[in-house]
Amino acid sequence: MRLALVRSVCCRSRFAWLVLLRINMKRFSNVRTLFFAPIVLIGLGAPAGLAGQNECAGRTADIIRRAYPSATNADDGTLLFEGATLTLAKGDGVDGDPHAVICRVWPAQPQLTLIAVPLMTEQSDSENEGDIELLVVDSTNLQVRQRLRLDGLMSDDAFRVRSVAFDTARYQLAPKRTAFGLRVSRDGSSRANPFGETTLWLFSIEGDRLKPVLDNIVVGESQGEWDTVCAGEFSETTRTLSMVPSAKDTIADIVVTEKTRTSVNTVGTDNGCKSEDETTTRKYRLRYDGSGYGVPKDLKRVD
Repeated sequence: MRLALVRSVCCRSRFAWLVLLRINMKRFSNVRTLFFAPIVLIGLGAPAGLAGQNECAGRTADIIRRAYPSATNADDGTLLFEGATLTLAKGDGVDGDPHAVICRVWPAQPQLTLIAVPLMTEQSDSENEGDIELLVVDSTNLQVRQRLRLDGLMSDDAFRVRSVAFDTARYQLAPKRTAFGLRVSRDGSSRANPFGETTLWLFSIEGDRLKPVLDNIVVGESQGEWDTVCAGEFSETTRTLSMVPSAKDTIADIVVTEKTRTSVNTVGTDNGCKSEDETTTRKYRLRYDGSGYGVPKDLKRVD
């Protein structure tokens, strides 16, 4: 499932894009040695639509007990449910644990609360396996209204899941139909081949069902290959989404604006590290086909 969608009217929000830092180099006058900072994949901060990822933490345990009445307590404080482990956050934050349950009141419909429950069947330093179940509950009585299990979304190996977050920017599909997003960020551990990406899914409520309408679009990606000193090539891609009226349907189209910056670093004759940058922009238009938005293969996460 791959993108960062944001309405053009919400451009004030900054999505947490993964950014490849430029190599900083200093050359001492009497020593022909290059000093550089290692490349790091970082986020630039979360937009308003990503704030408060565990704002209902005080009620999460009650919600989970209602949603999974047969769950049992484990010795380490987690819950066990049908062979899967559920981890509750200890406070208003998730302490950087991507496997902890997150909870957010939906700003577009505050009578509803969104829950993402990682159901982990295996956890280790080398590999994780698990699903995510999305719950939509009544904000007042905590009764589950809709639920949807996303198989394998928490499974990883070489590229580890680093964060899971709700994206509650106002994705207005139609006058009385708004979607919410789920973002999953992964990164690699190789210094020579740095990699990071954030993928977005969108969901809407249809009757008593929670339905995926945008599947697996990469909204931010950074990658590179270098000699760990200077020479190498790096790229950073960001994608933003605008909801625009459709000429043929009552459901809005999505215009995706893609911006890619490529940097090629080489060692010059003076031992300096030189960089040549190129930026390209491309647009895509995604149309609703009756069941969801088709996403081009090139924009999807590759598993």
